[in-house]
Amino acid sequence: MKNTRETAFQVIHKVLEEGEHSHVVLRQALLQEKDAEKRDRAFVTRLSEGTLERLLTIDYILNQVSKTPVKKMKPVVRTILRMSVYQLLFMDKVPSSAAVNESVKLARNPGERSFVNGVLRRAVREKNNLPMPDEKKNYKRYLSVKYSF
Repeated sequence: MKNTRETAFQVIHKVLEEGEHSHVVLRQALLQEKDAEKRDRAFVTRLSEGTLERLLTIDYILNQVSKTPVKKMKPVVRTILRMSVYQLLFMDKVPSSAAVNESVKLARNPGERSFVNGVLRRAVREKNNLPMPDEKKNYKRYLSVKYSF
């Protein structure tokens, strides 16, 4: 497989920014890479499906660690950050340095690379202390963000 993160990026981007169906896009991407190793195909599947599944939690966290709200980010940057935060928080076998470095490489220009790097480095630093909505003030919001539902 050419680049597992690039493939996952394309899947996630098509689903979230272009409105395509996740199962169709993922199947097409995996069919194009039918000769790829099983673990690479599994990584793409987990990263794509996991990012989409945990989107509410991821966006909440991104809004905490970035000065630019998720809704105002460029679509490419937003997709890169979403899949990167998923790797950082939910894929324990992916080293933080690899998640950050590979994600920075996906950005198109120096400004985007700098922004992605800064946001992700902050997420790594605050990984164990990321704020969640106040459970006592708004229990429904807390559950929604915690479980991305």
